[in-house]
This record gives sequence, structure tokens and C-alpha cells, in this order.
Amino acid sequence: MEGGAHLKSAVILALACIVISASTSTAQTRRRSSQKRPAASTTFAEKQQTEIRAGRQQIAGEIKILSQFLFLFGGIAKGIETAEQANRIREQSSVGMPSTQIEQTKIKFKDSIRNVRVGIEQLESSFRLNPVLQTYYTNLAGVGKLAQTAEAQAAGNNFDQSARSLIAVVNRLVDALVAIR
Repeated sequence: MEGGAHLKSAVILALACIVISASTSTAQTRRRSSQKRPAASTTFAEKQQTEIRAGRQQIAGEIKILSQFLFLFGGIAKGIETAEQANRIREQSSVGMPSTQIEQTKIKFKDSIRNVRVGIEQLESSFRLNPVLQTYYTNLAGVGKLAQTAEAQAAGNNFDQSARSLIAVVNRLVDALVAIR
């Protein structure tokens, strides 16, 4: 009877192990499936917030670039104007500059304005093309056109008006930044 008792005990032990392992795997499956559902919706919302935050950072970056540029803009434009006036009256002072150097400075200056315009147009385009940021595009629509106007004004050596157009761009960017939540 000892052999039969051992066999009976082994069969009961094997059945108990099977029942316990089946219930453990079912419990684990239930926990996993309930944890996945909220994570997916949270990930989508987090992804949208990340896109919006990146859009705000893009606008803030352009505002910083334009602010620094406008700070330098006034001094450079004034220097060009002063040097041209000195050359017109043929004044031989420290403000006078050879006309070739004045023209080179103007070319570099206009190039810088073109680069600013390109950055503004890229910002506007990124909001227009990004599905998450499209709702905020209306706040930025037209800043590229203002930057083009500033570039055209600078090309006509009308630096004062060009600076005013770029200030209008900064104002629109600030308004857009405030509107994004």
C-alpha cells in the first residue's frame, strides 16, 4: 500500500501544481491588460503636450534671435548711415569708411535679414504642417510675409522701416506665444 499511497500523493501534488500555475497565469494576464489601456491614452496626451511645448520653444527661440538681432540692427544701421554721410561730405574722420567697405557691410547686413526671414518662414511652416500645432497657426499666419517685407525694405536701403517690420514680427510672435496653452 505504500507504493499506492505515494502514487496517489504524487498525482494530487501534480494536480495541485497545475491548478495553482493556471490561476497564477490568469491573474497575471488580467493585471497586464488593465495596465496597458490607460498608458496608451496617457501617451497620446503626453505626446500632444510635448509637441505644444516644442512649438512654444520654437517661438521663444525666434523671439530671442530677433531681439538680439534688433539690438545689433540699430547700431549697424546707424554706423552705415553715419559712414555714408561722412563720405558724402568727404569728411576724413574716424566715422568715414571706404565705400567698398560700406557696401560689403550692407551686403552682410542684408544677408543677415534674409537668414532671419528664412527662420521665421520655417517657424510659420512648421506650425502649418504639424497637425497638433495647426490650431495655433492662425496666431502666426503672416509673420513670414512681414519678414519678407523687412527684407525688401532692407534691399532698398530703408533700414529704419525694415527694423519696424521686424519689430512687428516680434510682436506677433509674442502674441502667438501667449495664445498657446
